[in-house]
Amino acid sequence: MADKSTGNEFNKIFSDENLDKPARLDFELFKPVKAEYPCVSSYDESVFEQLKFHYYLLGKILQVCTETDGIYASTLVINGAIVRSLNNYRGALWALGNGNPHVFFDCLRSQCETLAFLHHCTLNPDYIKAATIGSRNNPDKDLKVSNILTMINKLDKIHDGICKDYDQLCNLVHPNPASLYANFHIIDEKEGVIAFTTRLPKMPDEKAILHLVMLMTWTKWTFDEIIELTKVFYGNKP
Repeated sequence: MADKSTGNEFNKIFSDENLDKPARLDFELFKPVKAEYPCVSSYDESVFEQLKFHYYLLGKILQVCTETDGIYASTLVINGAIVRSLNNYRGALWALGNGNPHVFFDCLRSQCETLAFLHHCTLNPDYIKAATIGSRNNPDKDLKVSNILTMINKLDKIHDGICKDYDQLCNLVHPNPASLYANFHIIDEKEGVIAFTTRLPKMPDEKAILHLVMLMTWTKWTFDEIIELTKVFYGNKP
């Protein structure tokens, strides 16, 4: 078992001051978003705190590994989900601030899938085995990976409407008309002047706010599922 000095070292490494450092670097991604959409400036503190909380969770799951003298399948899944959530968040901020809705909606959809996966694991703790070493067509039912739509449908039972949101994001991410024509920009409708651009036109302010809030809400629910799943496997240790 870890001694007291190890615990003190963890507290030092994952102090509030040290957690601020990587979060501040990630927060630079939000500056272009505010420049493009000044209407989201009021979310400054909330975005920073969510970035920071990812690092807090990474520290806590690492501390659990030390205190329990081992890395388990559940540890790998929880750690992987935290990193996936953080990268989805980073990617979404970058894309929103750089006129790239294809990447933004892809990251937003991916965050929804991360949330659904964690909820599925919380409902079925034994699924951790399939999540780490399983495959989609595995003949062993305990190692068969569930379809993401199955997970989304289960998630919709506690977060009504998320299935509809996910379906709409799929239309924007898949090579459908909404996605293929996303870089189609009308310059002068009367004269029939159009442009095809790699940097897509700004979305309306209300949509920018809506989608940012959606990202933040799903991330908050992802945190809740991570904490709940950690309790399932390690009690109230974190």
